[in-house]
Amino acid sequence: MTTAGTPTTASPPGLARTGGSLWWALGPAVALVLASLCLRGPFSAVGPVLGELGDEFSLSTGALAVVTALPLVCFGLVSPFAPGLAARFGVHRAVVVGMAVIAAGILLRLGGAPGLFAGTVLLTGGIAIVNVLAPAAARAEYGAKRAAAVVGLVTAAMATSASAGAGLAQPLTSLAGSARVGLALWLAPVTVALLAVAVLARRRRTAPKPESTAPGSRTAILRDRVALAVTLYFGIQSLSFYAMLTWLPGILQAEAGVSRVGAGALVALAALLGVPASLVVPTLATRRPSQVGWVVAVSVPTVVGIAGLLVAPAAAPLLWAVLYGLGTGAAFPLAMTLVLRRTRDVAQTGRLSASAQSIGYLIAASGPLAVGLLHDATDSWTPALVLLLVAVLAQIAIGIPAGRAHLVRADA
Repeated sequence: MTTAGTPTTASPPGLARTGGSLWWALGPAVALVLASLCLRGPFSAVGPVLGELGDEFSLSTGALAVVTALPLVCFGLVSPFAPGLAARFGVHRAVVVGMAVIAAGILLRLGGAPGLFAGTVLLTGGIAIVNVLAPAAARAEYGAKRAAAVVGLVTAAMATSASAGAGLAQPLTSLAGSARVGLALWLAPVTVALLAVAVLARRRRTAPKPESTAPGSRTAILRDRVALAVTLYFGIQSLSFYAMLTWLPGILQAEAGVSRVGAGALVALAALLGVPASLVVPTLATRRPSQVGWVVAVSVPTVVGIAGLLVAPAAAPLLWAVLYGLGTGAAFPLAMTLVLRRTRDVAQTGRLSASAQSIGYLIAASGPLAVGLLHDATDSWTPALVLLLVAVLAQIAIGIPAGRAHLVRADA
């Protein structure tokens, strides 16, 4: 997420026009939270029903691994263009465009195997747009100081969305009688959110458009070592999280003997832990100049969870899932905190955030893909779990320089 593309008006429209109206004060936050509740579920719902999708579309594990990697690739490729879209249409209208694209992608996934791939690309492209611009819209509505609380709510809503997608996947599939139709039911909340942000955009149609940012200035910041460390940390922690969302249900079923519904529920619980973490970690981590201790602390539960799945998966599957979810759920808000703490001003924060999302999500895309291909090649989850354990250790190693109390160069 990024605050790039923030209007420079002295008084945010959401506050300047309150006039004692509760809507003007809370309406924008409600609209943005509704949109954020749709930013993870449409693809986190895929992991728990991969087996059903493979049967319905006659797809191999390798092909399904590609489906799970596509969202992160789209995040990485589309995110850099979101500020330009906001510069052309305005932040609020660009968010509406993103939500409309998500709805179109969900519908397209009904069209057989080609539709599954194409719809996944389309809907995650829309998610990338809203993912980047939601904080910018919050800042435009509430100003720099008040926007922090709204961004926390937005991040928590994303974690809730991921949990709901994983937890409801099997029940919705059973209700619809088909995995593809079950995925299409996400059109209902997306439509509600689309209407909410469309109303907000209509009321803000006269808001000034942000200035466009040259593509080169977004990537030049990565020549700085601190910025590069933050970007790599963002990517590696995302890799662990999305590998969990995609393959943990299958691992729990195969290695711990958990049922399909039970595995989906455990992953939903694991993802849900990101909600309190999103509300607590940024506040506590910013109390000191250095966040090195937090980098290590949030990684320990993930290491223990993966080690437990390797050594004794059936002994305590609930504990391993909770620890995995707790560690990855806390690492994401910490990564966003590092973006804020390592930069000098709003403009630099926007550049680092856009670059971190672009490159970071491309790194993250390798996780679900590599895990799926390793399992396909070896018919075992052990090599994949070892790979994930190595990734978390690398997360600690790169997080230490990212967490030190050094700022990105002023000219970056």
